[in-house]
Amino acid sequence: MPFKLKFMKKILLSITCLLTSLIIFATVPNMTSSNIEKAISTYAKEPAREYYLIQVYHCTTIKQIENIDVFLKKTFLPYLHQNGIEKVGVFAPLNNDTASDKKLYVWVPFKNIQKLDELDQKIEALDPMGNAAIIHLESADSSLPYTRIEKIITRAFKFQPQYETTSSLTKSSSRVYEYRSYESPTEDMHLRKVHMFNEGGEVTLFKNLNFNAIFYSKVIAGSSMPNLIYMTSFNNMEDRNAHWKSFGEAPLWKKISAAPEYLNTVNRNETVLMSARDYADF
Repeated sequence: MPFKLKFMKKILLSITCLLTSLIIFATVPNMTSSNIEKAISTYAKEPAREYYLIQVYHCTTIKQIENIDVFLKKTFLPYLHQNGIEKVGVFAPLNNDTASDKKLYVWVPFKNIQKLDELDQKIEALDPMGNAAIIHLESADSSLPYTRIEKIITRAFKFQPQYETTSSLTKSSSRVYEYRSYESPTEDMHLRKVHMFNEGGEVTLFKNLNFNAIFYSKVIAGSSMPNLIYMTSFNNMEDRNAHWKSFGEAPLWKKISAAPEYLNTVNRNETVLMSARDYADF
């Protein structure tokens, strides 16, 4: 890293710490210097919350899905791996064969928003008239490779700031991944639902019941805002149904779902049951 860049980063860090000290000192009565140092230390140690890119390919034919699978397996995922992204998920809805809107979901985790921006800039810098495979997903017969690509950017919940890298489940064709998007009528209701997951204890309940959640996140850019998105996983459909039965019967769920502050916080629940592509990392 160039010396000037290192120097500037040190200056910015010092300014940040100073401003944090001033804010804490100004807003908290009887705050001593030792307490300020403790507060800054606690703030600095909080795990950084990741950002997730959810890329949805919308298609009308199975042939399009098959072509995208080849592109993802041979080009897109290797490109992401080479750029420091260790694990990428690719999922397909269980009803893809009969659906008119056939989909593939690609889930890409980033340590921070700058990493996502760096990847975007790197791809944008490629010559569109060149032959870089990463930007050339075309059908051999010149037909459209997909109907549309939908992109959603989300930020991890503070009660699970990083995605879960391990699981008690084994990778198999019967494993079910459940993608859920909870849409709220207003921003206030959305933040209440996010609070319900974090401080309300819903994330903790999922963990205690071993839902094998991969991530929880709030959407910061997408077409269905305000909403949150999370994904859980199960051995099979029977296992999935048994887990949700236990969840519905849990005393904590009965308590928080009836709490006045959390009522009517969701007005649309999109649930997609999916399987993982075997060439991906989940």
